[in-house]
Amino acid sequence: MHTYPYDASRESLFTPGLAEDFFQLGAFDCEAALCAEMARLAYVKDERRLDAYLDRAEFTRDLALGYGGKGSQVFIATKPAKKLTVLSFRGTETDDPSDLFSDANFLLTPWVDGHERAMGQVHQGFAEALLTHRVLAIVIEHLSALDPGYRLLITGHSLGAALATLCASRWPPAGLYTFGSPRVGDAVFAMAMRDVTHQRYVDCCDIVTRVPPEEFGYQHTGNLRYLDSRGHKLDQANEEQMNIDKSKASALYLMRQAFLRGNIFSRELADHAPINYVSAVMGIRA
Repeated sequence: MHTYPYDASRESLFTPGLAEDFFQLGAFDCEAALCAEMARLAYVKDERRLDAYLDRAEFTRDLALGYGGKGSQVFIATKPAKKLTVLSFRGTETDDPSDLFSDANFLLTPWVDGHERAMGQVHQGFAEALLTHRVLAIVIEHLSALDPGYRLLITGHSLGAALATLCASRWPPAGLYTFGSPRVGDAVFAMAMRDVTHQRYVDCCDIVTRVPPEEFGYQHTGNLRYLDSRGHKLDQANEEQMNIDKSKASALYLMRQAFLRGNIFSRELADHAPINYVSAVMGIRA
């Protein structure tokens, strides 16, 4: 079987949109793998490249918002043959100050659903990233115009995962798939999201999935899908198993990869790279 090596490079973490192998790693047969790749694809900044990569997967772009500027970036693509729509939000871009400000503004602010019903409180920076320039309103306008018979999937990585979660609270999809997501809201928000079909993937030591801290009133949403140090999915992993796996992974990384030229210095950051989510969810990580 074709395999793909664990990627500890700075490029894959900080500039994932420069990759050229989108939809060329193998068969994206399951929704989780498809969404992992769509979440990685959201980092591509040029609309022509976006369209070319979507075409590889036989998808057509319906919306590209935020391209060529600063702030939130999102696309909607459809695959008529499968009656499928995917909405994907881009994660944090290190060269976009607005993304960094969004991540840092972790005060809690009230949030409501699509019917103006209270849903607890959420990360203020994430909320503003979605509401500024009417990003959420424009996305919902386009979703409203799509064929209601199509299955809708919403996805995102990192900051994009947080925005995908907030969007799903306003427009519940058939499936919400998030990768490397920070905590988005408080316990009330998490409870209000319990009816949304949400698979939340965490790659081993990924530090982004541990912020903002629970001590600040935050709580994760969705069903945890833990990806262990070898890239295997463990749906039923308990806290002790995960902590042991993370400790071993960090120690081995420090000895074998941390000081290699071009690599990220810690497993906690390297595990956050979008490609490492893709290869693990696909089941091809070497």
